[in-house]
Amino acid sequence: TGSEPSKNLKEPLGLNTLFDPGDSAIADLVFVHGLGGGSRSTWTYSNDPALYWPKEWLPQDPGFEDVRIHSFGYNSNWANESTLSVHDFSKSLLCSMQDCPVIPRNTSAPLVLVGHSMGGLVIKRAYIMANQKEEFQFLAQRVRTIIFLATPHRGADLAQLLTRVLNLSPGERPFVKDLHRNSLATQSINDEFPQYSQYLRLYSFYETLPTAFGLGKSLVVEKDAAVLGYTNETSTYLNANHREICKYATTADSNYQTVRNTLASTINGLRETVIPSKREVNNEKRRLLDEFFGVTDILENYFMDFQNLRLTGSCEWLVRKKEFQEWRDSANTQLYWISAKPATGKTVLSSKVIRHLKSLDRDIAFYFFDYRNKMQTTISSFLLSMVGQMAHMHSQVMHRVLEICENDDQLCKSDYRTIWRKLFMEGILRIKFSRPQFWVVNALDECKNGPDLVPLLLKLIETRFARILLTSRNRFESHRQPLHLKAKVISEDILADDTKSDIALYLEANMHQLPAIDEEARQDMVSTISAKSAGCFLWVSLILQELRLAHTSTEIRQVLEEVPSDMNDLYSRILDQMSRAPPYGKLLAKAILTWTVCAARPLTTHELFQALEIDIKDKIDNIKISIESRCGQLVYVDAQSRVQMIHQTARDYLLHVNSTSEFGVDRRIGHGRLLATCLKYLNGNEMRGNKHRNCSVGNATREHGPFASYACNSFFEHIVHVSSQEDEILISLGKFLGSSNVLAWIEYTARDSDLNRLIKTADSFKNFLQRRLKYVSPFGKDIALLDSWATDLIRLVTKFGKNLKASPSSIYHLIPPFCPFETAPRKHFVAPNRGIAVLGLSSTLWDDCLSTIVDPQEQFSALASSDKFFAVGTSSGKIIVYNEMTCQEARTFQHQESVALLSFGRRVDFLVSAGSRLIRLWDMSSWELVWESRIPQQCMSVAFIEEDQLLLGALRNNHLMIWDLSTGSVKDRADWTKDFEGLRSHSYRRPMVAAFCMESCLLAVVYRGQDIVLWDLECYALHDTYNRNGSSSRSKTHGSDAGVICLVFSVAPNATLLAAGYSDGDLLLFDTAEGVVKETALVNAQTLACSPDGRTLASGDSSGTIQLFDFETLRPLYRINSDEHCIRHLAFSGDSHHLMDIRRSECRVWDPTVLLRQDGDEQNSDTTSISTIPQEVSMESARNVTLITSLASHRDGEVFFCGKEDGSVYLYEAQSGRQSHKLFGHANGVSVVSLFFDNESNTLVSLDFTSRIIAHKLVYQHHGWEATEVLLDHYVDAAVQQVLTNSGSTRMLCSTAKSDTLWSISSGGNTVIAKNLWEDRGPYRWGTHPLNQDQLILISENIVHLHDWQTLERITEAQGILLEGSILPELAIRSITPCFDNTVVATAFSESLRPQSKFKLILWNASDFSLKSKAAAPIPKYHTLADQVRSLIGDDGKRLVFLHSNSWISSAEASAANNDGYARHFFFPADWLTSNVKLMTEVTRNGDIIFVKRDEVAVIKRGLENVEQEVSNTHTTPGKRPSLLVRMRPSLGKSF
Repeated sequence: TGSEPSKNLKEPLGLNTLFDPGDSAIADLVFVHGLGGGSRSTWTYSNDPALYWPKEWLPQDPGFEDVRIHSFGYNSNWANESTLSVHDFSKSLLCSMQDCPVIPRNTSAPLVLVGHSMGGLVIKRAYIMANQKEEFQFLAQRVRTIIFLATPHRGADLAQLLTRVLNLSPGERPFVKDLHRNSLATQSINDEFPQYSQYLRLYSFYETLPTAFGLGKSLVVEKDAAVLGYTNETSTYLNANHREICKYATTADSNYQTVRNTLASTINGLRETVIPSKREVNNEKRRLLDEFFGVTDILENYFMDFQNLRLTGSCEWLVRKKEFQEWRDSANTQLYWISAKPATGKTVLSSKVIRHLKSLDRDIAFYFFDYRNKMQTTISSFLLSMVGQMAHMHSQVMHRVLEICENDDQLCKSDYRTIWRKLFMEGILRIKFSRPQFWVVNALDECKNGPDLVPLLLKLIETRFARILLTSRNRFESHRQPLHLKAKVISEDILADDTKSDIALYLEANMHQLPAIDEEARQDMVSTISAKSAGCFLWVSLILQELRLAHTSTEIRQVLEEVPSDMNDLYSRILDQMSRAPPYGKLLAKAILTWTVCAARPLTTHELFQALEIDIKDKIDNIKISIESRCGQLVYVDAQSRVQMIHQTARDYLLHVNSTSEFGVDRRIGHGRLLATCLKYLNGNEMRGNKHRNCSVGNATREHGPFASYACNSFFEHIVHVSSQEDEILISLGKFLGSSNVLAWIEYTARDSDLNRLIKTADSFKNFLQRRLKYVSPFGKDIALLDSWATDLIRLVTKFGKNLKASPSSIYHLIPPFCPFETAPRKHFVAPNRGIAVLGLSSTLWDDCLSTIVDPQEQFSALASSDKFFAVGTSSGKIIVYNEMTCQEARTFQHQESVALLSFGRRVDFLVSAGSRLIRLWDMSSWELVWESRIPQQCMSVAFIEEDQLLLGALRNNHLMIWDLSTGSVKDRADWTKDFEGLRSHSYRRPMVAAFCMESCLLAVVYRGQDIVLWDLECYALHDTYNRNGSSSRSKTHGSDAGVICLVFSVAPNATLLAAGYSDGDLLLFDTAEGVVKETALVNAQTLACSPDGRTLASGDSSGTIQLFDFETLRPLYRINSDEHCIRHLAFSGDSHHLMDIRRSECRVWDPTVLLRQDGDEQNSDTTSISTIPQEVSMESARNVTLITSLASHRDGEVFFCGKEDGSVYLYEAQSGRQSHKLFGHANGVSVVSLFFDNESNTLVSLDFTSRIIAHKLVYQHHGWEATEVLLDHYVDAAVQQVLTNSGSTRMLCSTAKSDTLWSISSGGNTVIAKNLWEDRGPYRWGTHPLNQDQLILISENIVHLHDWQTLERITEAQGILLEGSILPELAIRSITPCFDNTVVATAFSESLRPQSKFKLILWNASDFSLKSKAAAPIPKYHTLADQVRSLIGDDGKRLVFLHSNSWISSAEASAANNDGYARHFFFPADWLTSNVKLMTEVTRNGDIIFVKRDEVAVIKRGLENVEQEVSNTHTTPGKRPSLLVRMRPSLGKSF
């Protein structure tokens, strides 16, 4: 696994695995060499390979048999010039350990690190960095022990001598300077290492023999430098010199024995801790998986319930069948399909199979579909449950699934297509199992979309993944079959003769309950029942119930003769008996039957008890007795106290006889009754909300009764079934949605349920309205309220979901103020003069545009998206990669030619870019180019295959090329036109567009004016051609001559759909399995895209209109109208919930609510058909929007100033947030990039994109502030990086990369007082000293200098003031902010100026920045706040305000900070923080937060007055969910 040796080095670089014990590994041991050493030579005596002790000796030592052993190599050859430092080596070590393929990505195995000489410093810096950088924190948590061999913790004097010698040679060697005694690097490491190492076990070995050099001998590292002196350190000497302290001649060497024993005792201590912890970890993993996938005890309870029903010896007939034994024992996977009539014991038979396979110790997963529980009828719940069960059985499945879930923690809420693709196709189907896997699937007929599941099961059989036994009422042959069925299917019916013996066993077991006339009569009774049963166990059970009430032979004969053998006739007889019963109790019986038939899931007896009392408005004595006495033959209470129908056939019968029996259930009336009861509860006192409830942790939630769960979680299920003309339903919904009870319901759902239910509720509202508006006028308060909430609920999830889930009570007063003015939460639950107010925004409704990315300098030409990122290619060759969630720029690549195509890998984080002559592969985990390849013609389409190991490309020269993704070499190529002789081959010259369908192994190619060509990728042969009427082989007519201009395949599992847009505007949907045109629409599509779940088709036309369709039906869903033309490309986000488009220089990210469709959400066959009119929105042209590019505020907080991209500067009123009037302007179209306002002199300095600086004097006149005088107007001949003035604006400092210029400013004239020139300086920042207004602070490269404001003269000594503490070298100073009444200086550091780059806040005592200071240390009590700040906003005179990393606006006060805490105030909607422009926010002295939102400004008033809670920084970051992997890591190593 090690890398190849470098050309100029004899040592392998990177992390080289020397020994791997496989899954039994309990720890990782890593050796790190020092200066001038190597990954092999440092540890090898006399360069003898047999004496390479970490590789040759340790793996043979029983003490290390379960330890992975590695050696890390890096180029520390001091003889060569280098730009690398200890920090660079440390980062390389972390990346190597993180990416090592031998070390499982999600392992929690402890790490033991051994460092020789400088290698110890590399380890220490790496450990510090791992604690400080989020991406490496899981490595930091694994480190338990560090062993230092002659490490110069404080530097070495010989390193300075070496530097003097090396100075005679050209070039730098930073890592050598890092070894100087008390160097900046060693000081920084020693300052920070104690903060993080207190729980580590540390061992330091120091040398005692001198090392020989050219002219003498000496110790390289003295004892005082080699020992740390920590309380958790053990130090001792080795009888060796510096070179031989780490290499040994024999295993008997006393030095080796000392080091070996230290390692062995360390590993043994870890072993004792890790092995029991492994069990705890696995238990925790299982708990998390169960929670994530919904693997509960329900299925096991089902199995046990039916297993208990099964009599010993029953169902043995199946096990003895030859077909069953072939399915069980054959080397080939098969689908065993068992079909039977209702109530013939299929479920008991399934439980027998499960029990049988378990007794044989087979790997088995099972699922019981159940119509009584809607959550148990979906394909999604089935797939998640099966994955969860398999993860319990197989650790490799668990690891793979956790890895997938780590990247998408919302996967369990996705539709089944996405779950299938991610968890199966890209997950467990790629795992090789050592023995057969068995699945048992019961009652497929009770699955909501059963026909859609069958192809997935067949796919599992084809891939030899599992042997599946399935039961259903329907035969396999009744389902649509693939044209070429590759899976072997055994289809069998359960016949009456099969179950005759089981029924006999059942009757024999219940003989004692039959009337005892005489034995002969009893045997006759058994024979009669068995003969009339026709194999139906339910019928037998009901007959036995009636016979128990018979007492004479006449009565027995009467029962046997009168009870019909048909189940429907039997149900009719039961209902007649109930009707003839006394009248009392009938009302309750009818209610019980209605609730049991229509409930979305079985209610418990406690839930039903409360529901019935609300429903019938009466008290009930004992619900169980009521059920048994009134309707016990149809309803029963199971072992989990759930009220159930005896069988689905009973439910179906009650629904069928709704008009002929008083106990029949009318579906609509029944659902209306349940909905009315739920709404009574939701409108009642138990759900009473409080509009002004504070969301602090101390507030207790109201107690709810047992019915709360059903009413809150399931009321929406009934809305789609009730009559839309029921006014009472509408009035009750209006009452609920207009009261604060709706907020209490949202809080309950966020806290105790799933936010997905809010989306489903919104869908049910839309369904109800669309049906109602066909008959009733669309006016009225309740209609408007229902319509508003139908959108508002979805937007609450998409805009606030993460924070709502973390703080459910935020729905009362934090979320409504940020909703648009015309939305229900804002209109009904925001008081004008109380609580948070958001002013200044013009939008009245929700905006479906999540983000707009603009780059006027570029023309966008390509677009692609994955689960994590989306990428935009440009005509200049630039590729910009954005974070999919935040829309923030993550990285930029250069393709070196116009980018025509982009595509992300599915399994591996790869990005392919292609132009006219070049194709490149980028690694998205390391951000590096993997390889590039020349291509003869432009690539039209690409596809990843073979687990992302190969890349297919369709080129314009009619060739298919296949590349090896690991090397970039061409594996194969083919000409798909070689067999076109009979198809006018001269016409097939240069193709226009192509698309791959890997599900069907097809390539579709379009030529101008020709039919669509389908090429078979498996056979390398022509598959078919398609004209406008379908397959050319089936239809000889061609129709219109209009050609295809775009096409795309559906990527849904087993889909065979191809959408093609024609030049005359038609959009055709072909079924390639049938060879027919399935649907047609007039769309004028210029580009098409399919969502990753395969459900949605997007089209863009030449007029700029985007339309969304249901892919299977072409039913229109959504339409975006725009006057922006030329849509180049469309792409869906990885979760299919967002849509992106590019046109000219803009990329927009759309968030249409229709993309949040649920599985089967349109399948309400019992409701009136609903409208298919798509939702329409209009997009404002970007040309009509002038972006705000800079911001500054007045100290009094009443006004603020905004510079814009057109060069204008406007005054804004803080009271309204609205633009007042224009103050002045720069040249038209030149963006104002910076504003600086001096409150003492009312001077506003503006800087534009061309480095023009204008200083204006502002005067307050009768109608407001005006710019009355230009104090300075100057063009700088270099890019200006900072402008600021002193208090009073008599001096102005202008800084560029090469100079600092100090101006004297006055109305009489301006002069340059001083100019400092710089040859090469790094990032810097200036600021006025908070304790002395006559001084300037300059921070650059972690050094502070003080300068005189009047002369710019440096007044500190040459070495300046050293900033101590944990400032990583890659972090650069970005801002200097005085706070806490000018006693503290807040400094912000970040990796780059890009939004979302790593940010660090460090606070210093202002008094430490003085002429006498030599160094300044960060204020300790703010240490833990440093890495939790996303952006610093400012100081309002009372507190320091910042945007927390969890997106909350938070603050720290000087007094509160003493407790190491901060206050959370409120959070922004998610889309406010999704932009490719820098975040512009300020806080005024009045406590108002000013937030720039593209071309508008939001002013948040009274936001800081709200304090949700005080949060200790020593705990997990609030609002941030710990990763699945982090949450299951044990705390190891602190016990020894």
